[in-house]
Amino acid sequence: MALRFDEHKVPCIDFGKGLKLTLNLEEFTSEDAKQKASTELRETPEVMEASMRKLRELIAQEKQLKVPVEDDAYMKRFMRPKKYYPESVFDMMKSYYKMKAKHNFILDRLSTQSVQNALDDRVVQILPKRDQHGRRILYMEMGAKWNCSKVPSLEVIRCTNMLMETVGREPETQLHGIVFIVNFDKLSFAHIGQFPPKFVKTVVDHGQKNSPYRIKGIHIVNNARMFNIMFKIFKPFLGRKWSQRIFLHGVEYRELHSHIDADCLPSFLGGTYELPEYDGAVVGQLMDCYKEKFEEEDKYGYVPEVKES
Repeated sequence: MALRFDEHKVPCIDFGKGLKLTLNLEEFTSEDAKQKASTELRETPEVMEASMRKLRELIAQEKQLKVPVEDDAYMKRFMRPKKYYPESVFDMMKSYYKMKAKHNFILDRLSTQSVQNALDDRVVQILPKRDQHGRRILYMEMGAKWNCSKVPSLEVIRCTNMLMETVGREPETQLHGIVFIVNFDKLSFAHIGQFPPKFVKTVVDHGQKNSPYRIKGIHIVNNARMFNIMFKIFKPFLGRKWSQRIFLHGVEYRELHSHIDADCLPSFLGGTYELPEYDGAVVGQLMDCYKEKFEEEDKYGYVPEVKES
């Protein structure tokens, strides 16, 4: 298992036996994808043109917000989750960048070095296969395999955000969305103590309202009595949409497989393929191949007002 480059010099993680993790930043071109974008996201030439024009007007009025308004790929990343309703996109964009302006918190200055421990321990992973609906699958270890004294909750959330920022640049993921599988096996009081209510509210509010990703499902496995204690912290902050997209599966994977096909999952989730143990640092190596894009992103957002001399 190693980072490799294909004949087009596109980086990928090769897990062996034909199993690879590759990012695809190219715009989707299939007629099925275009039809889905039209039906689900209102992505038609007429709507796109009118929405882009209106959003650019709104951004121009927000003098301290600096974003690349002429970059269609950038604009689509924000517009697709809000189905091209420019006022909703603008509200989300403002909230997103206000959150990013908070220093040493969940979004600012994301880099592989800043979340190295979480990557090394594979606390958050991108699974190599998408689900049957084309959605990216992110897997989180929030129980026995999470050493919270080494990887505190803030780093877990930062790592999750960085992985979402990475796959969120894929037009295919912008269209189909992301699903989470979260393993709470042997959750302890030490883990629960990592999530004070104020922190939980901030993270959940951001995820539900202000992040430019289509979260299509959050699947909880190995939830037991201890999880119920933790869930009481989260539940008051859940809106209607997320409440309807959280599924508790216990220790059985049959119900999980009714949402995500077993063929799309590794064997440790009852799936049909073997995902070998791997050095989590290789995921950082993959993301570093796109380092320039992250560095470019850090230039955008709210800037101090320039005073005339």
